[in-house]
Amino acid sequence: MQTLSAAQRTYFEQAASIYQQDLAGDTSALAYLAKRGFGPSVVSTFRLGVVRRPLVGHEGYRGRLAIPYITPAGVVNMRFRCLRSHDCRAANCPKYLSQDGLTANLYNVLDLKKDSDHIGITEGELDAIALSISGIPAVGVPGVENWQQHFSRCLSDFDTVYSFADGDTAGRKFGKFLAKEAKARIVRVPQGEDINSLYVKGGPDAVRALIDG
Repeated sequence: MQTLSAAQRTYFEQAASIYQQDLAGDTSALAYLAKRGFGPSVVSTFRLGVVRRPLVGHEGYRGRLAIPYITPAGVVNMRFRCLRSHDCRAANCPKYLSQDGLTANLYNVLDLKKDSDHIGITEGELDAIALSISGIPAVGVPGVENWQQHFSRCLSDFDTVYSFADGDTAGRKFGKFLAKEAKARIVRVPQGEDINSLYVKGGPDAVRALIDG
């Protein structure tokens, strides 16, 4: 588990604040988030931003959505999602980029402190947000290849850990991986859907129905 210096923490806090400010005036980025079902209150709560005035070291992320990893001690990491209206795979454009030189963190760890006997895990930050605002505490993993052994210990206080994987082949592999690594109960997401798409189509009820039904 990485320990950040005071200077690194200040750097991430400055980045999050600047990119939040830039998002407020970026109609295209706000429209993208609105299509994902994330309005102003969600954007503010999760401190989402866009990189228009990159700090030194973030020049390669210009134009991307900035997703800060917020902990009780502040922002400790950040990931950057492509906002272009293209097929990232076909365009040979990485959908997500991570900060160089840092190990992976769990996303949305503030939900670990919620009064709940269960928690969900998603592969990706936006699905974790959709779960959380639907009333299901959730954390996100920035790709199965970034799973760290200590993540399982972070989840050990919960009676039930749910794996909310995408409804495709890769998602099923992710679910099986978490069933082994985190003793997770696999939640079947409809074919071709993910948590965020279900949230957009049916709101919190559609998401909660996956475990309440």
